[in-house]
Amino acid sequence: MPVIRSKRRILPLIIGTAGHVDHGKTALVKNLTGCETDTLPEEKRRQLSINLGFAPLVVSSGCMAGIVDVPGHEDFIRNMVAGAVSMDVVILTVAANDGIMPQTIEHTQIVRLLGIPRIVAVITKMDMVDETGLNRVKEEVGAFLGRMGYPDTPVVSVSNQTFHGLSDLRQTLDLLAENAEPRKPSQRAFRMNVERVFGVKGQGTVVTGIPVTGLISAGDPIELLPGGGQARVRSIQSYKQDARSVEAHVCGALLLKDVEVAQVRRGMTVAACGAYQAVVSVVATIENASGETLGRAFDAKLHCGTSAVMARVRMIDPEKLPMGETGFAHLRLMEPVVMAAGDRFIVRGLSHRGTLGGGIVLCTEPDIPYKTGSQGLVDRLKAALRALESQDHLRSQWLAGSSPILTEVELPRLGQLAPDQLKGVLSKNLERGQVVDLGAGGWLLRSRSEEIVSSVKSRLNRYHMEHPNLGGMDPGLVCQHLGLEAKSSDPLVSLLCQDPEIVEVDGLIRLASFSPRLSRRREQMLHAILERIRMAGVKAPARGDLMRDLDISEQDMQAITKVLVEERTIRFIDTNLVLTTLFEDLRHRLLALFSSSETVDIATFCRATGLGRKLAQGVLETFDAEGMTKRSGPGRVLLK
Repeated sequence: MPVIRSKRRILPLIIGTAGHVDHGKTALVKNLTGCETDTLPEEKRRQLSINLGFAPLVVSSGCMAGIVDVPGHEDFIRNMVAGAVSMDVVILTVAANDGIMPQTIEHTQIVRLLGIPRIVAVITKMDMVDETGLNRVKEEVGAFLGRMGYPDTPVVSVSNQTFHGLSDLRQTLDLLAENAEPRKPSQRAFRMNVERVFGVKGQGTVVTGIPVTGLISAGDPIELLPGGGQARVRSIQSYKQDARSVEAHVCGALLLKDVEVAQVRRGMTVAACGAYQAVVSVVATIENASGETLGRAFDAKLHCGTSAVMARVRMIDPEKLPMGETGFAHLRLMEPVVMAAGDRFIVRGLSHRGTLGGGIVLCTEPDIPYKTGSQGLVDRLKAALRALESQDHLRSQWLAGSSPILTEVELPRLGQLAPDQLKGVLSKNLERGQVVDLGAGGWLLRSRSEEIVSSVKSRLNRYHMEHPNLGGMDPGLVCQHLGLEAKSSDPLVSLLCQDPEIVEVDGLIRLASFSPRLSRRREQMLHAILERIRMAGVKAPARGDLMRDLDISEQDMQAITKVLVEERTIRFIDTNLVLTTLFEDLRHRLLALFSSSETVDIATFCRATGLGRKLAQGVLETFDAEGMTKRSGPGRVLLK
């Protein structure tokens, strides 16, 4: 690229080329910018673009945008996709003497699948046909772009030899640049796919590319992914101008400190530290652009950013994908690639090299079945896609991802937002009731709470089978099962117990249908205790006396009486144990006394039941606590 002597304002706008080989893309870029983008010796020898070319385009306002020139030959489709992912506007070239050719079609498919919103069609080599032929190609191109989803695309005719039509093309591009909507500052952390890497003697390693999101400034720390370690940005250039920073959709060259050229390669990612990760598994939408039905599972070459890796694609819904339809799929990558929710990708065939389709990443590193999804899963994936349409990448990841619960540690790499921005996103979701704060840095997506309840039920069922003599699971263990801090136990227990099948008893969580079972030794003790209680009748034995007489330890006594009370076999009156059947008999005897007298004193109750005074006092106080009776002078009255 030439040195730009005067400092120009840079627009966050990337204009790219597309089209069949030898349809004049590179010559057109040279005529528009004065830059020769074919710089490799092999490109010059073969007169064929192989790698991506970059050039600055000065528009009528005096501002500068970027142009990316891509190769047209099908052998270099990886390079074409690598350049296309950053484009905002595409110049689609069609030679007047050829018309629409195979790579015209495939490049336009790729442009559409990558979601690039605008195309300018340029009929090149207009000097090689007459007016009738030129009009025929214009009509052909207009109809073709209409079918591809780009109706009303401007069509301009040019000659790279005579320069005829170039002024019209410049005016069209100027108009697009003027009317381009100002981009909102990207809240997501910085990320740039590496397109080229080279060393500068005595200074360091330079990586070039077009940032996908965020902004990076000189002096900032960065991370090289996958596996390249961390470094710091020494200085920045954009279109050969020194710059303090570079943002998304602007060509950038970063000089990295303490990084060897051998550590970096094309396909890697330069990113803000801790915000992104290289993944080998994603859930995504996938559109079938192949012209035939795609089966339940197939192998493909996945192109995302500047990476191209083998992938195994398994359909989630539908089981088979008809041509032209869009579904949901799980993709297992053979090599790690930095991907995030919202990324677009292309998949191409292996046996034939055409484009099979493309899609949008909903979440990374999921933990879902490979089989065709349940309706609940499909509904979640549809909701995740809607979240992406509103630029809520965190919610998409949360809906389609592995766990309904996210922790403070996971949030930055899933949302790629700064801590204060994450808090803002969470606050909005909490206000809307879409998220439950579990405390201690844990949050639950409310629409997926049933998954948590179901998971805990399964874990409790296993726990009861493994520990039949225990009253339930400690809430701290339930938190651990869900990857939460123990401090989250109170809000979690409150949430779980909204389900009638889960209860909390004496601080432990268990299934409502479960009753603890004692060991054989404790079963024998239980029967001995019950026998003593039955034999004692109204002379209910004290707990301590039973432990002494039957040689039962405190631990054993706690476990046994817990079971007897929970099963409603016995009741405690102070420290005395009575059978529940006897207690209810005492209730009926008291009610019989009230049928003949408005007031019953303790002496009358003792004579009617045979109870000792102390135990009778305890029984009457229990009835008072239940709200059945209350004290009135020396006796008690029945409450209606």
